[in-house]
Amino acid sequence: MSIVFVFDRRSGNEPEHFISLGGLFSFSEFRQTVTEDFGLSDQKFVIATTGRVEIRDDDTYERFVDDGTTLYLLHDINQELTAQATERVAFLPHYDTLVKSGIYEYYASAGHNPLPYAFAELIDNALAATAKNSGPREIELRLFMDNDPSKTVICVIDNGKGMTSRELNQWAIYRLSKFSRRSTDELGNTSNESTHDETEDEHIPRSLNSDISYFGVGGKQAVFFIGTSTRMISKPKGSIDVHELLVSKEDFEQKERNKEAIYEGYIRNRKAGDASHLCGNNLDCMRDLISAERGKDQFTAVVITGIPTAHVHYLRYGFNIWCTQLANIYHYYIHGQDGNVATAAHSRAANPLKNINVELKMYSRGQIQPKVLNLRDIEEDMQTLFIRSAANTFEFRAKVEGTGIVEGIIRYHPFLFDRETYPDDFFDPREVEVEDEHDHDYTIPASGRGHHAIFNCFWNGRLIPYTTVEEFSWCAQPKKTKLIPQECWNRISGVLWTNAKFQVSTNKLTFLDLEVRLKDKNTVFTRIINGQERRANIDKQFLDWLKECHEQSDKQVKFSEFKGQITRPALPKNKQGPWAVYEEIQWDGRTYQKGDMIKTCRTAPVLYGRVNRFLLFGDHDGEVFATGGEIELQQEPHYFYDEVKYVPLFKLDRSAPQDVITRAIEEDKSKLPEKLIISWPEGEELKDGEKVPAGRTIGAIKAEIMNKKGELISKLPGSGSSQAKKRLLIELTVIWHSRNGDEIIASHISSHGTNWPYWFKKMENIRKMGPHTLNLQVCLSESGVTSLADTKLPSAKYRFTVTEANAVRFIVGMLDGPFRIGSPFNVPLEFQDMFGNLTKYPASVKPLLAASGLELSYGWSISRGNTLLVNDIVALGTVQTNAGKVYHTAFLSRPKIRNQLKTASRCPSKWK
Repeated sequence: MSIVFVFDRRSGNEPEHFISLGGLFSFSEFRQTVTEDFGLSDQKFVIATTGRVEIRDDDTYERFVDDGTTLYLLHDINQELTAQATERVAFLPHYDTLVKSGIYEYYASAGHNPLPYAFAELIDNALAATAKNSGPREIELRLFMDNDPSKTVICVIDNGKGMTSRELNQWAIYRLSKFSRRSTDELGNTSNESTHDETEDEHIPRSLNSDISYFGVGGKQAVFFIGTSTRMISKPKGSIDVHELLVSKEDFEQKERNKEAIYEGYIRNRKAGDASHLCGNNLDCMRDLISAERGKDQFTAVVITGIPTAHVHYLRYGFNIWCTQLANIYHYYIHGQDGNVATAAHSRAANPLKNINVELKMYSRGQIQPKVLNLRDIEEDMQTLFIRSAANTFEFRAKVEGTGIVEGIIRYHPFLFDRETYPDDFFDPREVEVEDEHDHDYTIPASGRGHHAIFNCFWNGRLIPYTTVEEFSWCAQPKKTKLIPQECWNRISGVLWTNAKFQVSTNKLTFLDLEVRLKDKNTVFTRIINGQERRANIDKQFLDWLKECHEQSDKQVKFSEFKGQITRPALPKNKQGPWAVYEEIQWDGRTYQKGDMIKTCRTAPVLYGRVNRFLLFGDHDGEVFATGGEIELQQEPHYFYDEVKYVPLFKLDRSAPQDVITRAIEEDKSKLPEKLIISWPEGEELKDGEKVPAGRTIGAIKAEIMNKKGELISKLPGSGSSQAKKRLLIELTVIWHSRNGDEIIASHISSHGTNWPYWFKKMENIRKMGPHTLNLQVCLSESGVTSLADTKLPSAKYRFTVTEANAVRFIVGMLDGPFRIGSPFNVPLEFQDMFGNLTKYPASVKPLLAASGLELSYGWSISRGNTLLVNDIVALGTVQTNAGKVYHTAFLSRPKIRNQLKTASRCPSKWK
């Protein structure tokens, strides 16, 4: 049974009455039923829809009174509501939800945070709503940030035409887009929802027609990506009522739990400024927003809550990033068809699109003033950078089969002295801070566009961010060209603007058919000059234009003093030659010549050195202008490095003063080894000039090399392939200065390791008598080089003399006979150390004589140098034969006889 809901709002706040439509076939029958139900037999009243259309006859009754319709009883059609009234709405998903659910992957991030694109959906709606404003088009994005993310609120407000309750109901129907809906306004007029006549597209520059809202498709995707609840508040132009619809994930879930109809709800119809329905302490910003409704003729506000913590963090700390992305998306709406061209300082160019202002305000708890940014004040978005760095433009138009219209522009970003001016993408991860010194790029730096596509693509004036077009056949780089350097194709960027005849995804991230249709064989491209078509071969026109850009806009390096050509076998095969040799270049008004001292930049490490020559790749035979080349550089101090480097010309630091270069080279010289620091960690130190007994241990030696800056070093500065040659070693030699000349008796080399210092083990075998020198010498790698240029590497010398050690044995000298029993005789004794060196008689010992069968005694002894003469030795006893007896001589210390020094035996040749 069909029923309608009728509120008596002439006065009071009575609930609605349910009026059955059964059997009521005319307006008069319906009015009579209402009169009887409310007891109004003698009272004057009018019946009106929530859109303030009076039901006054059979025609309006048939068109506007249906099952579920909400109606008012009023004194007159313009009476204010005496109380709020709720209107039942149903927003079941449109059938497209099922049909198209698998087509789009919503908000695929492609490496970017998609939140700005979600905001763009809501700004699209606002632009469409304000398209017919006679005055300024104001769009405001307000963010109320709270330390508690759950209390953060986001509002998108515009001063557009607003929505009636019926239009608000239609907004809530998912995928009921303007392409599939024909609407009936409150006066009964049937029309398509598009904001403009598509036949006018050809006359609208850049297709800036504001017709960029799907209305009911991307908007709900966006609000539920941003948060979990949205409150749509709208007042249509000419209405005195405000319509409010709350849609939330929480409400859907509650209805599902209660097994209620999920896609049914209420539109709240109220007077402007009425916030009596709001409950809670955290809705101050909502109350302020509703309070500001008074006096506004038309508006729409989208209020989103339930913002995820990750979104809140990004919005707060990435404010400038996502604002810049929005400025890029709507660049031509906020700046006009020519874009953000440079203007006088602190001035803002006039906007031909009825003064569109998109302003962003971020309120933070505890801060009195919000952070405010107008998108028109942003100058770092990519389109602004492209426009302002371009030296020339090539405009064209493409006519696609059907009514598709594409306008296009190609911009040339010239090379200026030391850099490409093609803008770096703010979000491009290709940027590298420091380049390797062996990364030879043969043009000054040929990054430019790199591998990026030429064209960004705009649909009805707004950017479609995930679609780019690489190139067209007529502007692609040819395989061979002599008149135009290849790098010129790397200096162009472009934009394509299309009308609504091309399909985009519902979230407006990608085109569905643009490139295929543009590259169709029936598509016709024509160059545009001063707004007029130039019908000629567009391929030739583009090449002529590009050649002109190169010749007139690129600022390059002049190579002079040509000295011939060389090949460089060490390079890759395709870069070995020919290389033209020059001794002079002119760059930005400055001349550099062979022999000049220079400094590099963007190399690791920074190099200082002297120019040997300049090299330019290619078959050149005289003066030439070019954008690349290399410097052959003799690194300084040359005795330090002894290396020739090849550095790309763009890495020449043209801002470095000569005194800075000189100081840097002197600073390098201070890294030269200056002295050796010697220590004896285990004791047994050898002192210079010391006398040491033969065989004495010389302790283990630890050596350290110190430079002039007081730093301990183990290698010379430098890197790369010559690193091993820069390693510092220490050589130890022990030299014996004999009567026959110098003789090296010990030689060792020590290197420095990661976990150990320079180290020499202890020595115990130095036994040769006489003067010696222990020499420690720093040398360069295994080459044995001990000096750099005229500078001797540090060394340390210890002069010492090896003397005899303590006596450990003796030998009997020549004996003078005859030897007779009882007759005294003398015995000379010579003393030796353990190495056989003659040594002094030890005064602490005395001789002891013994013979088999004889009694020996001596009178006295005397030492002379290394000899002890034992005098007046007398042998007593009987000798049976003249074969002789053996006697023994021993030296005993005093007082302990057991400390025998040595024993010698000797038999006289004949005893008598």
